[in-house]
Amino acid sequence: MVWLVCVALTDELPEELPSGYQKVITGVGKVNAAIALSQAVAQYEGIDGVINYGTAGGFETTHKGQLLSVGSVLERDMDCTGLGLDPYVTFGEREATIATGNGHGVVCGTGDSFGPAAAEYDIVEMEAYALAKVCQTHQLPFLCYKYISDISSDLDAHEQWQENVARGGKAFLQLLSS
Repeated sequence: MVWLVCVALTDELPEELPSGYQKVITGVGKVNAAIALSQAVAQYEGIDGVINYGTAGGFETTHKGQLLSVGSVLERDMDCTGLGLDPYVTFGEREATIATGNGHGVVCGTGDSFGPAAAEYDIVEMEAYALAKVCQTHQLPFLCYKYISDISSDLDAHEQWQENVARGGKAFLQLLSS
């Protein structure tokens, strides 16, 4: 039995994981994340669930440098409103969000851009929704934790991310150990 821990980049979690956890490097973006997790699900037997850990851009300065629990995810760059659907909803879907197994936490907007947060979500990143969708399809538990590396609306957000990308790994490993 194993929990898969999905991270986009090795730099986000360079440390070894405790026994019972297997790291899956997904690459950046929704498509890469979905492919990598789908391949890992096919490869491993007896998967207990999936945990997504990584960096995210925040909107509130109090979140910067914090490891946050993600309560739900949405696909922030899905826009079929011109076809009569609600924001963030595509054909065949009823809800914009997918709840995580965390039970509580911030709303994470996933999209294939390094962009700012909005009123509908608290933090932004590029993989969580796709991973949650794969887990939903395979009926696997999905947990999600994000280290807020930058304030997404700041002009230097990309520099903040580069400076802080590896800082949350230790906090995440402490969470796994507890």
